[in-house]
This record gives sequence, C-alpha cells and structure tokens, in this order.
Amino acid sequence: MSPTRTRLAVAAAAVLALAIPLAIRNADAATTPTTVKAGPAVATSFTPAQVLAGVQANMTTAKKVNSKPHINTMTRAQNVNVYQVAPGVYAYTSGLAIDTDGSDPDPDPDHQGETTWSDSNGKALGAHHVPFYVLGDDCWDRTSPCPHFFYKEHNMTGRQFALMFYNGKCIGAIFGDTQTANNQTTSDNDSRELGEGSVKAAQLLGIPSSGTTGGVDNGVTVVMFSGSSWVVNGTNANLNDNIQAKVQTALDSLGASLGGTPPTTPPPTGSTFEAETGTLSAGGTFDSNHLGFTGTGFANTANAVGAYVDIPVTAATAGTKTLTFRYSDGTSAARPATISVNGTSRGTLNFPITANWDTWATASISVPLTAGTNTIRVTGTTAGGAANIDSVTIS
Repeated sequence: MSPTRTRLAVAAAAVLALAIPLAIRNADAATTPTTVKAGPAVATSFTPAQVLAGVQANMTTAKKVNSKPHINTMTRAQNVNVYQVAPGVYAYTSGLAIDTDGSDPDPDPDHQGETTWSDSNGKALGAHHVPFYVLGDDCWDRTSPCPHFFYKEHNMTGRQFALMFYNGKCIGAIFGDTQTANNQTTSDNDSRELGEGSVKAAQLLGIPSSGTTGGVDNGVTVVMFSGSSWVVNGTNANLNDNIQAKVQTALDSLGASLGGTPPTTPPPTGSTFEAETGTLSAGGTFDSNHLGFTGTGFANTANAVGAYVDIPVTAATAGTKTLTFRYSDGTSAARPATISVNGTSRGTLNFPITANWDTWATASISVPLTAGTNTIRVTGTTAGGAANIDSVTIS
C-alpha cells in the first residue's frame, strides 16, 4: 500500500506550481454495472484529443459517482470527483503524485517493496517498469454505497486498464496499488485520495518522476475501464507493452460508446490546410469538443451575420482551383457563407445540415488562386454564422 508521502509536505513548503456534451443515458449501477467490452477497433480510429474532449464533456454533475469529494494527493485540496462518462467507464482529473512502491528499488524514503496488486507471476509490480495508478484501499466512510468512489463497487480489480491523459499525451496504465486503508489513518494520507501514479506512468506522460520532488498538481485525467475484459495480464517485463497495445482499442471503444460518429468522411485528396491555423472574427473559438475532426480542432465562428474564419493556404501554381471545405452543421438549418480569396468575394457556398456536430461533410467551390500564400475567408451570411470548419483542401 502507498505510505504517507513525506514529499507532500516538501511540495507544500515549496509551493509546487504546477474539456460539449455527448448524451450518455446509462446511469451508474454499482451492483450490476454495464461495461464497455474490449474488442476489435472500429473501422476508423478515434484520436486521443477527440476522446478526451468527449470524456471532459461528460464530466458533469449529473454523471458524478461520488457524493463526497476526494482529496487531490498532491495539493491536499478536497476537489477531485469521479464521473461515469460512459457505461462502465469512470474518469477523474487531478494531480499526479509519484508512487515508487514495488519490486524496483528506489531511494525514495517512502518506498515500499510491495504493491497491492502483483503481475501474473505473483510478483509485486515495479514502479519503474509498469505504468500504474492508485485508488483507495477501502471505503473510508464505512457505508454502502460508498460516498467516495470505491473500486469494488464498480466491477474493478487489480490490473484494471485505464487511459491517462496529460498535456497532449495519452498512455495506458493499470490499477496497481492502493492508498492507506481506513485502519491506517494518518493526517495527510487516506483512502479518499486520488491522483497517484507510478514512476513509469509519470515518465511516459512527461511528468517529473522523482518520488521526492516529482509530480504535478493538476491536469492529469485518468479514464478507468471496468469489467474483466479490461484486466491486463503479464509480467513486469512485458506488462507495459501489453498495456500500451490496448490504448487504441480503448480509444476506439470509448469514442464509439460516447455516441460519436467515427470520422468516416476523410478529408479529400489534395493539399489540406487545417482551419485552426487561421484566425477568427470576434467571438469565434477554435474547439475540439466534437468527434471526428482532423488536426487539433476546428473553427467555430460566432453566431452572427458576418462572423468569419480566415484560413491561410498555399498554392503551388496560379490558376483556378477547387476549394473543398470539410465542415459540420448540427443545427436544423443550412449555413451558407461567402467565400473570399485575398479580400475578393468569389461567391456564396451552401453548407447543408449534417446529422449532428460529430458528422462531417464536404462542400466545394472553384476560385482563382495566386501562386504562393492565399487567404481564404469563410463568412456566415445568417444569424448562425458559419458552419464548423475543420479544414480546406486545394485540388
């Protein structure tokens, strides 16, 4: 079990300084949980950014599992909550304190040679070899259902798979150790804590991994998959490989479970330019809260006549080219827009409605371009502004 962390006092003294709804109708059921089954990936893969956006969209009060907040292990603030973001899938965001426990030796004065869970050969997990996360050992409150997230009530056991997100990175991890049990009460460490992971997990996420000076105060999202099909087997020598091999399957399973439409409409062939590389008129934002986009996001203009996005593109030669916009419009009305090139209007292009905001379509128009850099402006002509623009392709 993870011991009292003396580094927390050090961290406090040093004052260590250191996302859109998708409807999920299933309520949490502690006794007969429904799980997302591990299986073949869907035909088109979901990206970590798309899945994280869907997870964050479902971290709402209505989906909160715990009725009492957990303690952020790094900051000691009681502000960490767990949400059922999909059937059998639970997520929380916190800091990451570093657990050095297990069969790997470590100079951390709090290091213990055992972990709660072992590898498939019965050997304690090695914090330097296996990316794992830490949950409370029991229900602090001694009531059922537990007011805090208690893994035994949610079809979870040792080596339970999770996705961990931090600062643009996504890794796989397993449930490897537990926080101090209720009968080991201390002033600063108990089973209500969340936000601890192994040395290996920190290293893969790019977080300082020292057991005494490492960790981050916030920004780590852990998404846990319940059910026996998500228990990872292996030894300290190969567990990390086995864990990381499940990452894309987990992303695809969760992306589909979140109700997103897989990005089955790929960008057209040609030279493609992402809308998020451009600029928006006042009130517009570059977002990533809908599934299926390419690049790092899409352009969402303000809802107003005249709202626009400027997208810089490069043409190898001058001449008449076809601009193909990849867009979505999840409303009940089309969103026509004026298409301008280098300040000159080249006509109005209609952007018909799509099935929802996670479904992408294309619309094309022919325009003259100069050789080199050109600025393409998409300007909404109705009160809804322009459609969400993912990219533009020149052909």
